[in-house]
Amino acid sequence: MSTLFNPPHTSQNTLEALVSNWLRLNNIPQIGYIRLSTSATKLSCSLSQLLTKSHSQLSAIGWSSEQVNAMSINNKTLSKQKAQTLAWICESDQHHFVSLECEDYPPLLKQISRPPLFLFVSGNIALLSQPQIAFVGSRKASFSAVQTTHDLIQNLAEHTCALSVSGLALGIDAACHQASLANNLPTIGVLGCGVDVVYPKRHKQLYMDVAQSGALVSEFLLGTFPVATMFPRRNRIISGMSLGTVVVEAKIKSGSLVTAKYAIEQNREVFAIPNNVNNPNAHGCHWLIKQGAKLTEDIQDILDEIPSIAKQPKKADNKTHEDLASDLLLDSVDYVATSIDSIVMLTAMPLNEVLLQLLEYELRGLITSTAQGYVKLKAK
Repeated sequence: MSTLFNPPHTSQNTLEALVSNWLRLNNIPQIGYIRLSTSATKLSCSLSQLLTKSHSQLSAIGWSSEQVNAMSINNKTLSKQKAQTLAWICESDQHHFVSLECEDYPPLLKQISRPPLFLFVSGNIALLSQPQIAFVGSRKASFSAVQTTHDLIQNLAEHTCALSVSGLALGIDAACHQASLANNLPTIGVLGCGVDVVYPKRHKQLYMDVAQSGALVSEFLLGTFPVATMFPRRNRIISGMSLGTVVVEAKIKSGSLVTAKYAIEQNREVFAIPNNVNNPNAHGCHWLIKQGAKLTEDIQDILDEIPSIAKQPKKADNKTHEDLASDLLLDSVDYVATSIDSIVMLTAMPLNEVLLQLLEYELRGLITSTAQGYVKLKAK
């Protein structure tokens, strides 16, 4: 039987038993997935079937008396967890509790060395089985890094069948989810807290939008508030669910590099976006490239390494742009802020014509205006 805990045909008693059993496994002291898996192998059973083994069988394979007794104790903490989980499941048909033995558990996540025993999922559970690409980076992302993320997501939606995954944090994470929503690309947010906790609080609307259009995922019990030690655990899920991880902008010591490290350990692809060498938030990406990560400039770099996610490209637009601004003008705008005076001087064009054509480029998404001047976003 599938251990997805809220199928419509599941009786209340069966539902309660399934939830209780996996929470019991989770509450065994000083034991994790590897030890549980080893124990199941020794006893020739599945993880959930460990609960049916006798005290003598478990003691014989090295379990302590405390661990053995925890299998049968129905304490107040466990009862509260069970009641809270069941109430949450019943709130919505978009609330799911998925065990490691469930057919809806993310297939790639099952392959990592320490997969979560279960996941809380709010949203479209079917998305967990679709191909995914992770996007991570600095919480204090530069303008160019945010724009690069938007460009990559737009092309991911257009040229691939993959979804986007990130951690719903500030900076690049938020840019990933926002760009995905803007391009009608389903996106998955993996949380470093309970799936019912909004963090950071300013992302309340983004949290709701991702849950509605995609899915929110967490291995932490409901009501769990974030602490620093939870985010590396969250990061291993982000990379573990994904075919590849794109690091857009990151310092040497950052959670993004932790995610990249997990991706490498999980034998997944790692992509890194190069940036200004004087930008400290770029040093992590440059270090990854030196270590063998794929230097990534556009979606084709991702498709070169993961061709399975490519879809049939749309027919090219045959419209010409003869009436658009000149290449000379675009060439005069740098990837860092360029003043209007500099552009006029470099092009030797009248100011009113320069302003008109800059507006035309801005409408095409080739440049953007900032307080310091104009910044090139991409070549024509």
